[in-house]
Amino acid sequence: MTLKQFYEKFKEKHQLTLIAGEKGIHASIEGIYLLEDLNNIKFLRDRGLIITTGLANHYDDYWLEELLCAARRKSASGVILCMGAYITEIPLPLVEYCNYNNLPLLVIPWDIYIVDIMQEYYDDFFKEKQQGEYFGKIFSNAMFNNTIDNEFIADHEDMKPYSYSTYGIVAFKNVAKDTLTAVLNQTEEKYLILTKKTTLYAILYNITESNFSAAAALLHMSLSTKPVHYGIATLGQGIHSLFNKRIESDKALQVAMATRKTYCCYNELGLYRIILGISDGAILDDLYTQSLKAVVDYDNEHNSNYLEILRYYIEFNSSVQRVAEHTFTHRNTINYSIGKIKKILQSDLSSMEERCRIQLAFCLYDLQQ
Repeated sequence: MTLKQFYEKFKEKHQLTLIAGEKGIHASIEGIYLLEDLNNIKFLRDRGLIITTGLANHYDDYWLEELLCAARRKSASGVILCMGAYITEIPLPLVEYCNYNNLPLLVIPWDIYIVDIMQEYYDDFFKEKQQGEYFGKIFSNAMFNNTIDNEFIADHEDMKPYSYSTYGIVAFKNVAKDTLTAVLNQTEEKYLILTKKTTLYAILYNITESNFSAAAALLHMSLSTKPVHYGIATLGQGIHSLFNKRIESDKALQVAMATRKTYCCYNELGLYRIILGISDGAILDDLYTQSLKAVVDYDNEHNSNYLEILRYYIEFNSSVQRVAEHTFTHRNTINYSIGKIKKILQSDLSSMEERCRIQLAFCLYDLQQ
């Protein structure tokens, strides 16, 4: 449960009011802690939600400042102050501190029963945890083993909607689960994160095409400066689609890593989809041998860069001028290099079929690096 979900659920019933740190409200809550003695904050776990009445500290003018600073250091998801007997006001500098550090600060009236808030949270927490465990098992089997426990779904009413839900899958490398969770919480979509070896998979469900695009845009904005790679599958309909959509996300991730891009979408892979769809290794070996191997071997032996020149020559539709501009090289030098490449490949590189074959070979070369 995120703090925003907690707030939306309990704000009317328990008269919760958010007064600061709204930008941090998408943080996950990993437990609620009634904290009256500041010495006990060392027992607080990351992303814990603190509730306090100020009972043991009201005699200290600086205790609230110490509490908020300690909560930030301990990565608390937020702080709830019970206003009344011991806390009568919150100094403006502390409100500004919470806003600056994106630390959600909430208040409740003195006559609200804290034990009721904690009980209701933990009821939801354990229910959510139980659901997450059997959702994870079912989704994992569907995604990685292509098996569906239809009998289990039939016996559990709360699972039936997921059998025909719309799913979006994104595969990630080099991202921490906590980082990914923090980003996905901001989408306010239902999701599950599964791990397979070193790959994280985010499964967003009951999601529309526009919301999935918005979630992808948020991922791009949040992860663009990090050394992360991820692949985005097309949307799938029904739990039976998860296996194929996971494969799509894997292929998109593979291309993102091969081309050193932050992300790739499966429906935009172009010629890479053709290469990834060929399972016969002999065909791929022949493609590489006929198209690029001689140039790669020549570069390795003579420390030249003809492979790079060939790539740009094909990419720029045989325009020597554009290759020269792109590589900051005189066009006469490029002309000489292209002449050498043609001799090495024993081809004039003029036919559309041959250029297409070389483009495919470059896709294969990228994926094998």
